[in-house]
Amino acid sequence: MSATQKKKASGSEKRARGCVIKLRARKDEQAEMRANAEAAGLSLSSFLRSLAIASPRTRPVRRPRPDAKLLSQAMGRLGIYASNAHQLLKLARRGDIVYVEELSEASKKLDAAADELLKVLRG
Repeated sequence: MSATQKKKASGSEKRARGCVIKLRARKDEQAEMRANAEAAGLSLSSFLRSLAIASPRTRPVRRPRPDAKLLSQAMGRLGIYASNAHQLLKLARRGDIVYVEELSEASKKLDAAADELLKVLRG
C-alpha cells in the first residue's frame, strides 16, 4: 500500500456503538433473559436495549425463526431440482437426446421437494 492510499476502516471500526456495557447476572437470570429475548424474536442485546431506551435509534436485530431455516433449505432444494429439470427440457427442445430415466428421476426429485416444501409451509 502506498503512502497516498488511505486504509479503509473495517466493519467493526465503523460501528456507532463503541461503548460496551458489562452486566453481571446469575446463570438462571441469564437463561431467563435469553429466553425472553428469544420469545420476542430479538438478540439479547436488542432485547435489553429495547427495555432500557425509550426510542432506540437503530432497528432491532431479529432472530430468524426456526422454521425459516427449514423453509429456506426446502426452497433451495426445489430450486436446484427445478433448474435440473429445466436444463433437461431445454436439451430436449433443442433436439438433443434426453433419456426417459433422467426425466423420470428429475420429476421424482421435483415432486419430493415440492412435498417437503408444502409440509414446511403447513407446519
